[in-house]
Amino acid sequence: MSKPTYINCEAKTILGRLQGHYDYGDGRTKEDPNYMIFSSRNCNYPQPKYAKWFLSQYRRWGLVKGAPDYEGVASSHALGHLRGSHEGDRLHPRRPGQQQGNLFDGATFDPAGDLEAYAKVSPSTA
Repeated sequence: MSKPTYINCEAKTILGRLQGHYDYGDGRTKEDPNYMIFSSRNCNYPQPKYAKWFLSQYRRWGLVKGAPDYEGVASSHALGHLRGSHEGDRLHPRRPGQQQGNLFDGATFDPAGDLEAYAKVSPSTA
């Protein structure tokens, strides 16, 4: 991560932060149990709900013409089965990927709901 092609700094400069040891430089420190991770706690496990959300954003922004097959695209591109579930992998149990939630745009996204209606909400009015 510290190499010039990434962050371009000495490893010791970023190591603490990457491990959840925060030093604000003014005497305050913090230990963060949810520090930056790359592959544990299922952070990069492909979830169909996010494929649907990205596709709805492409539709919202006019990058996809017509109503796409949200379910078909999500099931063919979020290939969780390729990740596998190996003994000792220490993966957290897979949670169903259909929970609704509010993302940065303020609109409620429900991957099991009417995705086309969600996609038609103007980003400026969400």
